[in-house]
Amino acid sequence: MLSGCVPIQPIQRGAAAQDSNLSSETAERRKIEDQLFATAQTAGKVILVIPSASLDSLKIDFNNNDSTMEFLKLRSAVTEWTNTRNPSVALKVGYDTKTTDIGAPQGSYFQVVFGRTLYKIYLVEPGHYSITGVSYDLPRTPGYETPGERGIRPSTLGYVTLEPKSFREYDRGQKWEDASYRTETVEERRCTAVRVVNGECVSTAKYSYDVKQQTAAAGWRETIKQRDVEGRTVSAHLAKEFATFDVAAGEVVLVDGFFADPPSVDYKPGSCRQTQQSQMRCELEQVKMVKLLGEVDQVLHADNPADYGFPKLAQVLKQLKYRPINVQARQTSGQSTWGPTYVLNAD
Repeated sequence: MLSGCVPIQPIQRGAAAQDSNLSSETAERRKIEDQLFATAQTAGKVILVIPSASLDSLKIDFNNNDSTMEFLKLRSAVTEWTNTRNPSVALKVGYDTKTTDIGAPQGSYFQVVFGRTLYKIYLVEPGHYSITGVSYDLPRTPGYETPGERGIRPSTLGYVTLEPKSFREYDRGQKWEDASYRTETVEERRCTAVRVVNGECVSTAKYSYDVKQQTAAAGWRETIKQRDVEGRTVSAHLAKEFATFDVAAGEVVLVDGFFADPPSVDYKPGSCRQTQQSQMRCELEQVKMVKLLGEVDQVLHADNPADYGFPKLAQVLKQLKYRPINVQARQTSGQSTWGPTYVLNAD
């Protein structure tokens, strides 16, 4: 079952904590992660807050395939920022990009929602960060493109990979069903001989007969039929700078974010070729992303991290400062529902 993204479960205080569904393992994990925020500044790390699109505000009808597929596109969108001083350090920003391992830099440790903005909180290394990739899913889209000719020139903007992916849809309807019955065999003993003097039964025999019972009335029944539809995962790898920012050790920084509102990339016609068994590479022609403005007041007036087992993070966030980013892409006249759109083209 699909569902919207919700804040992590708060830790209950006092005696009520005994009734909390929060496992001791989860509570212990949050305690360790909270301590990472407390020591981050002295350890030379950066506490980074970066916005993404909050899908909680959307009214999604998950009984409707069109609505569900649109949600899956938005949910899958991820923007990847890489530390150019240490390319092995990257952070992924999107609706579902939570950390999976304690100490891992890729995912966020905590997040808060303010209206249509989802603020993701990371622990990262200091340095110069640049957008190096975006990815998202496109349901109902062929997984492959027609290969181009030989001698395709690499794009100065970068390239995109296409991989097939299957998506599940459900056809809902009604069908008429007649009433249904079942037959049960009933066994009982009957008297076959009676004493005339006092009416006492002196002989019995076993008899059986069938009883027909209705188990369901006739009527229209709801039906659900499952089917798989073809789609693709799109992953763009940028060779030019779209946007950048710099952070230093010990800082607690909020920057603006960029959201890859799908479809976000265009590639050159006839530039595709198969590079792996189930993957194609096409040369990028254009990348479009939506800028999401970060507001310090929104972060500080959203959910209190202390209520969710992160009291030390709550204290550290009081030092939060906004840091403008450098945008190399140009703003376009087209508007997304999430904000202003920026575009970067190949030379």
